[in-house]
Amino acid sequence: MSKEVSEIEIVTDAVSYYGLIIVLAFGTFGCICNFITFTASQLRKNPCAFYFLGSTLFDLLSMTFGVSTRFAADHFDSNLHSSDRVYCKLRAYLVSTIPLVSMYLVLLSSFDRCMSSSVSVRFRSFSQMKIAYRATAIAIVVSLLSCSHILYSYDLRPVCATMPGPYAMFDGIFLVVWLGIIPHGLMLTFGFTTVMNIRQTKRRTAVHWQTVGIAVFSATQSIERKKNIQLIIMMLGQTGLSSLLILTRMTSYAYYILKPRATGYQRLVDKSLMSFTIILYYTNFAKSFYMYTLTSHLFRSIFMERIKSCFQTIFGQ
Repeated sequence: MSKEVSEIEIVTDAVSYYGLIIVLAFGTFGCICNFITFTASQLRKNPCAFYFLGSTLFDLLSMTFGVSTRFAADHFDSNLHSSDRVYCKLRAYLVSTIPLVSMYLVLLSSFDRCMSSSVSVRFRSFSQMKIAYRATAIAIVVSLLSCSHILYSYDLRPVCATMPGPYAMFDGIFLVVWLGIIPHGLMLTFGFTTVMNIRQTKRRTAVHWQTVGIAVFSATQSIERKKNIQLIIMMLGQTGLSSLLILTRMTSYAYYILKPRATGYQRLVDKSLMSFTIILYYTNFAKSFYMYTLTSHLFRSIFMERIKSCFQTIFGQ
């Protein structure tokens, strides 16, 4: 048994060490590429692209702060989390708040695509830049306020932890529901509604074609329609994979918080499972560029145009 325990510890440490490095490296590179793409003139005035740009910023903050502080604690023997009260509270607050902002911006992108694909003119009017600015500000404020209880509950006990007893259960349920079930449940709902809206629009277009016998679309309308479809595909891919990764982590976290404290071999297995799901959790904030690249021709073409433009500017060609 001791040999098996030793092997599990070695594998867990290796996966945690290299996994976090890979996530941080690929995630940082992907976020930089997202910034390059979403600041292009073709997307600068699109509400959905604005939400994607905002979520990229908070993805980068989530990874650089969350991964680096966890890496320091797990592999460089940093004891700030168990010796500095201010750091304990601030880290616990930020590792919940920053990812929450990112998730709610992705949620807003799914809401925007749902509204923009509606057959109702009134609903389509919600897809505007001025609404995107206000909704982003509201999402940030709500995230900051909703997690403020963490600043009170977390303290050195003697290591950094929340208050024991019923509040520990509340904290676990809060993270699972507020950071997991609610945003991703709404994402999937808006995504499903968007698909239904697209099908309804296609049926109405087909009926109109049969009735009138001809359909005339300007070049601008055609380009804008293709752009919206590509953004919808990006949104569906982002929300689907995000829901899978985050809900996997939240389910594991709920199991860890609510189950009786394990000892011995079972405790080691639980630690290994938590380390693996932590990597999955931060993978969620590193994946967006690669998901957009795989799912959208529009994103790939704009990204390549921006890269070519950067090289031409640098080399003066």
